[in-house]
Amino acid sequence: MLKRKSSLKIINKISIFKNLIKKLHNQKSKKPIILIPTMGALHQGHLSLIEKGKKIGGTIIVSIFINPIQFNDKNDLKNYPITLQEDISKLSELKVDYLLIPKIEDIFEKNFQTTVIVKDLQKSLCGMHRPGHFNGVTTIVIKLFNIVKPDIAIFGEKDLQQLVIIKRMVKDLNLDIKIIEGKTIRESSGLALSSRNKLLTNINYYKASKIYSGLKMTKKQFLGGRNKSVYLKNNLIRFFKSEGLKNIEYVQIVNKETLTENAVAKKGDIIAVALKLGKIRLIDNLKL
Repeated sequence: MLKRKSSLKIINKISIFKNLIKKLHNQKSKKPIILIPTMGALHQGHLSLIEKGKKIGGTIIVSIFINPIQFNDKNDLKNYPITLQEDISKLSELKVDYLLIPKIEDIFEKNFQTTVIVKDLQKSLCGMHRPGHFNGVTTIVIKLFNIVKPDIAIFGEKDLQQLVIIKRMVKDLNLDIKIIEGKTIRESSGLALSSRNKLLTNINYYKASKIYSGLKMTKKQFLGGRNKSVYLKNNLIRFFKSEGLKNIEYVQIVNKETLTENAVAKKGDIIAVALKLGKIRLIDNLKL
Protein backbone atom coordinates (compact mmCIF):
# COMPACT_ATOMS: atom_id res chain seq x y z
CA MET A 1 0.00 0.00 0.00
CA LEU A 2 1.27 3.47 -0.91
CA LYS A 3 0.37 6.33 1.43
CA ARG A 4 1.15 10.03 1.15
CA LYS A 5 2.17 12.45 3.86
CA SER A 6 2.83 15.77 2.12
CA SER A 7 5.31 14.87 -0.66
CA LEU A 8 6.57 11.80 1.23
CA LYS A 9 5.36 8.51 -0.25
CA ILE A 10 5.11 5.68 2.28
CA ILE A 11 5.22 2.10 1.02
CA ASN A 12 4.70 -1.04 3.11
CA LYS A 13 4.60 -3.77 0.47
CA ILE A 14 7.85 -4.94 -1.08
CA SER A 15 6.12 -5.97 -4.33
CA ILE A 16 4.76 -2.44 -4.82
CA PHE A 17 8.13 -0.94 -3.96
CA LYS A 18 9.98 -3.14 -6.47
CA ASN A 19 7.64 -2.03 -9.25
CA LEU A 20 8.32 1.58 -8.29
CA ILE A 21 12.09 0.99 -8.37
CA LYS A 22 11.83 -0.48 -11.88
CA LYS A 23 10.12 2.69 -13.06
CA LEU A 24 12.73 4.90 -11.38
CA HIS A 25 15.57 2.96 -13.00
CA ASN A 26 13.91 3.13 -16.42
CA GLN A 27 13.49 6.90 -16.42
CA LYS A 28 15.46 8.59 -19.21
CA SER A 29 16.71 11.34 -16.93
CA LYS A 30 17.46 8.90 -14.11
CA LYS A 31 18.77 10.43 -10.91
CA PRO A 32 20.88 8.35 -8.51
CA ILE A 33 18.83 6.34 -6.03
CA ILE A 34 20.13 7.02 -2.52
CA LEU A 35 19.23 4.70 0.37
CA ILE A 36 19.49 5.52 4.07
CA PRO A 37 18.61 2.34 6.03
CA THR A 38 17.38 2.91 9.61
CA MET A 39 15.54 1.16 12.43
CA GLY A 40 13.47 4.27 13.16
CA ALA A 41 13.52 6.39 16.34
CA LEU A 42 15.14 8.97 14.10
CA HIS A 43 17.41 11.64 15.57
CA GLN A 44 19.63 14.35 14.13
CA GLY A 45 22.30 11.77 13.33
CA HIS A 46 19.94 10.01 10.93
CA LEU A 47 18.69 13.32 9.57
CA SER A 48 22.26 14.43 8.84
CA LEU A 49 22.67 11.34 6.63
CA ILE A 50 19.53 12.32 4.74
CA GLU A 51 20.79 15.89 4.38
CA LYS A 52 24.06 14.51 3.02
CA GLY A 53 22.09 12.52 0.47
CA LYS A 54 20.09 15.58 -0.56
CA LYS A 55 23.32 17.52 -1.16
CA ILE A 56 24.49 14.74 -3.48
CA GLY A 57 21.20 15.00 -5.33
CA GLY A 58 18.95 12.12 -6.30
CA THR A 59 15.91 10.16 -5.22
CA ILE A 60 16.08 9.83 -1.43
CA ILE A 61 14.74 6.59 0.03
CA VAL A 62 14.68 5.92 3.78
CA SER A 63 13.84 2.49 5.16
CA ILE A 64 12.56 1.82 8.67
CA PHE A 65 12.78 -1.78 9.81
CA ILE A 66 13.59 -3.01 13.31
CA ASN A 67 15.56 -6.08 12.33
CA PRO A 68 14.98 -8.89 14.86
CA ILE A 69 17.85 -11.08 13.67
CA GLN A 70 20.51 -8.54 14.64
CA PHE A 71 19.44 -8.49 18.30
CA ASN A 72 21.20 -11.13 20.39
CA ASP A 73 19.36 -9.79 23.47
CA LYS A 74 15.57 -10.20 23.32
CA ASN A 75 15.07 -7.48 25.94
CA ASP A 76 17.06 -5.04 23.80
CA LEU A 77 14.70 -5.77 20.90
CA LYS A 78 11.66 -5.47 23.14
CA ASN A 79 12.79 -2.11 24.54
CA TYR A 80 13.96 -0.57 21.26
CA PRO A 81 12.14 2.77 20.94
CA ILE A 82 9.40 3.10 18.31
CA THR A 83 8.43 6.65 17.25
CA LEU A 84 6.92 6.10 13.82
CA GLN A 85 4.64 9.15 13.62
CA GLU A 86 7.47 11.44 14.75
CA ASP A 87 9.76 9.77 12.22
CA ILE A 88 7.29 10.36 9.40
CA SER A 89 6.94 14.03 10.36
CA LYS A 90 10.73 14.50 10.34
CA LEU A 91 11.08 12.80 6.96
CA SER A 92 8.25 14.90 5.54
CA GLU A 93 9.93 18.10 6.71
CA LEU A 94 13.14 17.03 4.97
CA LYS A 95 11.18 16.29 1.79
CA VAL A 96 12.34 12.68 1.58
CA ASP A 97 10.92 11.06 -1.56
CA TYR A 98 10.05 7.57 -0.34
CA LEU A 99 9.78 5.77 3.00
CA LEU A 100 9.88 1.97 2.92
CA ILE A 101 8.42 0.31 6.03
CA PRO A 102 8.42 -3.39 5.14
CA LYS A 103 6.49 -5.94 7.14
CA ILE A 104 8.51 -8.57 8.95
CA GLU A 105 6.65 -11.41 7.19
CA ASP A 106 7.65 -9.94 3.82
CA ILE A 107 11.30 -9.58 4.79
CA PHE A 108 11.62 -12.97 6.47
CA GLU A 109 9.17 -15.28 4.76
CA LYS A 110 8.35 -18.71 6.14
CA ASN A 111 11.35 -21.09 6.07
CA PHE A 112 13.82 -18.24 5.49
CA GLN A 113 17.25 -19.89 5.72
CA THR A 114 19.91 -17.59 4.25
CA THR A 115 22.52 -15.66 6.22
CA VAL A 116 25.24 -13.40 4.81
CA ILE A 117 28.47 -13.60 6.82
CA VAL A 118 31.55 -11.38 6.65
CA LYS A 119 33.89 -13.52 8.71
CA ASP A 120 37.01 -11.92 10.13
CA LEU A 121 35.83 -8.32 10.49
CA GLN A 122 33.26 -9.31 13.11
CA LYS A 123 35.77 -10.97 15.44
CA SER A 124 36.74 -7.77 17.29
CA LEU A 125 34.91 -4.84 18.93
CA CYS A 126 31.14 -5.35 19.16
CA GLY A 127 31.33 -8.70 17.40
CA MET A 128 33.05 -10.24 20.45
CA HIS A 129 30.15 -9.28 22.70
CA ARG A 130 27.15 -9.59 20.35
CA PRO A 131 27.33 -13.03 18.74
CA GLY A 132 25.38 -13.18 15.50
CA HIS A 133 24.69 -9.44 15.46
CA PHE A 134 26.62 -8.62 12.31
CA ASN A 135 25.28 -11.67 10.49
CA GLY A 136 21.86 -10.14 11.07
CA VAL A 137 23.06 -6.72 9.91
CA THR A 138 24.64 -7.94 6.67
CA THR A 139 21.65 -10.15 5.87
CA ILE A 140 19.10 -7.33 6.22
CA VAL A 141 21.33 -4.83 4.42
CA ILE A 142 21.83 -7.12 1.41
CA LYS A 143 18.07 -7.70 1.31
CA LEU A 144 17.42 -3.95 1.35
CA PHE A 145 20.02 -3.47 -1.38
CA ASN A 146 18.24 -6.10 -3.50
CA ILE A 147 14.84 -4.50 -2.91
CA VAL A 148 15.84 -0.85 -3.37
CA LYS A 149 18.71 -1.34 -5.86
CA PRO A 150 20.39 1.91 -4.77
CA ASP A 151 23.27 3.60 -6.54
CA ILE A 152 24.40 5.05 -3.21
CA ALA A 153 23.84 4.01 0.42
CA ILE A 154 24.74 6.18 3.40
CA PHE A 155 25.77 4.92 6.85
CA GLY A 156 27.03 6.70 9.96
CA GLU A 157 30.63 6.63 11.22
CA LYS A 158 29.43 6.07 14.79
CA ASP A 159 28.68 2.45 13.94
CA LEU A 160 32.29 1.91 12.87
CA GLN A 161 32.32 -1.88 12.67
CA GLN A 162 29.02 -1.99 10.82
CA LEU A 163 30.33 0.52 8.28
CA VAL A 164 33.58 -1.41 7.69
CA ILE A 165 31.74 -4.73 7.36
CA ILE A 166 29.20 -3.35 4.88
CA LYS A 167 31.98 -1.82 2.77
CA ARG A 168 33.74 -5.20 2.72
CA MET A 169 30.53 -7.01 1.78
CA VAL A 170 29.87 -4.62 -1.10
CA LYS A 171 33.43 -5.10 -2.39
CA ASP A 172 33.48 -8.88 -1.96
CA LEU A 173 30.11 -9.39 -3.66
CA ASN A 174 30.87 -6.96 -6.52
CA LEU A 175 27.84 -4.83 -5.71
CA ASP A 176 27.61 -1.71 -7.85
CA ILE A 177 26.76 0.49 -4.87
CA LYS A 178 28.77 3.40 -3.53
CA ILE A 179 28.93 3.46 0.28
CA ILE A 180 29.18 6.94 1.74
CA GLU A 181 29.78 7.63 5.41
CA GLY A 182 28.30 10.42 7.51
CA LYS A 183 30.07 12.02 10.45
CA THR A 184 29.02 11.28 14.02
CA ILE A 185 26.58 13.91 15.28
CA ARG A 186 26.83 14.81 18.94
CA GLU A 187 24.67 16.47 21.54
CA SER A 188 25.95 19.67 23.17
CA SER A 189 27.37 17.47 25.96
CA GLY A 190 29.49 15.57 23.43
CA LEU A 191 27.43 12.39 23.71
CA ALA A 192 27.08 10.71 20.31
CA LEU A 193 23.46 10.73 19.20
CA SER A 194 21.77 7.36 19.53
CA SER A 195 18.18 6.16 19.56
CA ARG A 196 18.97 4.60 22.94
CA ASN A 197 19.98 7.90 24.60
CA LYS A 198 16.35 8.62 25.46
CA LEU A 199 16.34 5.49 27.64
CA LEU A 200 19.11 6.84 29.92
CA THR A 201 18.29 8.16 33.38
CA ASN A 202 19.44 11.72 34.12
CA ILE A 203 22.38 10.46 36.19
CA ASN A 204 23.46 7.99 33.53
CA TYR A 205 23.07 10.61 30.81
CA TYR A 206 25.56 12.80 32.68
CA LYS A 207 27.98 9.87 32.99
CA ALA A 208 27.56 9.02 29.32
CA SER A 209 28.58 12.54 28.35
CA LYS A 210 32.06 11.71 29.70
CA ILE A 211 32.64 9.08 27.00
CA TYR A 212 33.57 11.70 24.42
CA SER A 213 35.69 13.57 26.96
CA GLY A 214 37.71 10.40 27.43
CA LEU A 215 38.11 9.84 23.71
CA LYS A 216 39.34 13.41 23.21
CA MET A 217 41.77 12.98 26.12
CA THR A 218 43.20 9.86 24.48
CA LYS A 219 43.60 11.62 21.13
CA LYS A 220 45.38 14.51 22.85
CA GLN A 221 47.77 12.07 24.53
CA PHE A 222 48.45 10.39 21.18
CA LEU A 223 49.12 13.69 19.43
CA GLY A 224 51.43 14.56 22.32
CA GLY A 225 53.65 11.59 21.51
CA ARG A 226 52.12 8.71 23.51
CA ASN A 227 51.61 5.94 20.96
CA LYS A 228 51.73 2.68 22.93
CA SER A 229 48.25 1.20 22.63
CA VAL A 230 48.36 -0.41 26.08
CA TYR A 231 49.17 2.92 27.74
CA LEU A 232 46.44 4.79 25.87
CA LYS A 233 43.80 2.13 26.54
CA ASN A 234 44.62 1.68 30.22
CA ASN A 235 44.61 5.42 30.76
CA LEU A 236 41.19 5.72 29.13
CA ILE A 237 39.80 2.85 31.21
CA ARG A 238 41.03 4.56 34.39
CA PHE A 239 39.36 7.79 33.29
CA PHE A 240 36.06 6.05 32.57
CA LYS A 241 36.03 4.32 35.95
CA SER A 242 36.78 7.60 37.73
CA GLU A 243 33.69 9.07 36.03
CA GLY A 244 31.43 6.20 37.10
CA LEU A 245 31.64 4.37 33.77
CA LYS A 246 32.55 1.00 35.22
CA ASN A 247 30.70 -1.53 33.05
CA ILE A 248 33.13 -1.41 30.13
CA GLU A 249 32.80 -3.98 27.34
CA TYR A 250 35.87 -2.95 25.40
CA VAL A 251 38.38 -0.21 24.71
CA GLN A 252 40.34 -0.91 21.52
CA ILE A 253 42.58 0.98 19.12
CA VAL A 254 42.13 -0.51 15.66
CA ASN A 255 43.06 -0.02 12.04
CA LYS A 256 40.16 1.73 10.31
CA GLU A 257 39.96 -0.86 7.50
CA THR A 258 40.99 -4.18 9.04
CA LEU A 259 39.77 -3.51 12.62
CA THR A 260 42.93 -5.20 13.91
CA GLU A 261 44.95 -3.92 16.86
CA ASN A 262 48.64 -3.05 16.86
CA ALA A 263 50.97 -2.53 19.81
CA VAL A 264 51.78 0.94 18.50
CA ALA A 265 48.92 3.26 17.55
CA LYS A 266 49.23 5.08 14.22
CA LYS A 267 47.70 8.26 12.86
CA GLY A 268 44.33 7.40 11.35
CA ASP A 269 43.69 4.49 13.73
CA ILE A 270 40.38 4.49 15.59
CA ILE A 271 39.92 4.45 19.36
CA ALA A 272 36.63 2.58 19.83
CA VAL A 273 34.69 1.91 23.03
CA ALA A 274 31.54 0.17 24.19
CA LEU A 275 30.05 0.23 27.67
CA LYS A 276 26.80 -0.16 29.52
CA LEU A 277 24.97 2.25 31.78
CA GLY A 278 22.25 0.29 33.50
CA LYS A 279 20.82 -1.85 30.70
CA ILE A 280 21.67 0.66 27.97
CA ARG A 281 24.61 -0.17 25.74
CA LEU A 282 26.50 2.74 24.17
CA ILE A 283 29.29 2.83 21.59
CA ASP A 284 31.52 5.62 20.33
CA ASN A 285 34.78 6.11 18.49
CA LEU A 286 37.26 8.78 17.44
CA LYS A 287 39.98 8.86 14.80
CA LEU A 288 43.50 9.43 16.16
